[in-house]
Amino acid sequence: MSDNITLPQGAGTLLATDEILGVHVLRAKVQTGVDGTAVDVSQNNPLPVGLVGSLPAGANTVGAVHVKPDTAGGLSVYRNVSLSDTGQSVKSSAGQVFGWHLANWGSSVAFVKLYNTAATPTVGTTEPALTLMVPAGQVVSAEHTNGIAFANGIGIGATAAASDNNTSAPGVNTMIVNVFYK
Repeated sequence: MSDNITLPQGAGTLLATDEILGVHVLRAKVQTGVDGTAVDVSQNNPLPVGLVGSLPAGANTVGAVHVKPDTAGGLSVYRNVSLSDTGQSVKSSAGQVFGWHLANWGSSVAFVKLYNTAATPTVGTTEPALTLMVPAGQVVSAEHTNGIAFANGIGIGATAAASDNNTSAPGVNTMIVNVFYK
């Protein structure tokens, strides 16, 4: 089958097509110009493109995508080299946890508990939002690209047992904790 077909409405009138696997596919060329003129778009005559209006002001992300390391706008780090059953406040307002690096140098399992509270949590009384088990002599790390939301604030504590009401402390100076948050 050859390219182009004759339209039945008029003798000798052609319609531009390209024959692909036995089927005629309509061919179209992009053109530009004022009314009554047409100039084919090509590498030497590119399609003119312009900004119709200015970008809206506000908290848009245009231009804020960082593809290289940046010294501003990163995550904050909460660090504690002896986390225990005494609750600690990481952030007293809404935030997100993006990851952690937890090391347990003790000889028994330990549990790090994250709390959704603006106040300093009371370990054993305040209900944890997350309970993370850290095996004896091990390190546990995690990254959460989209963050874990804490609507009220971020609190933290550690215990020697998993239950929410547990108040037994892990071994003294055995829990090293780094939490990455915003």
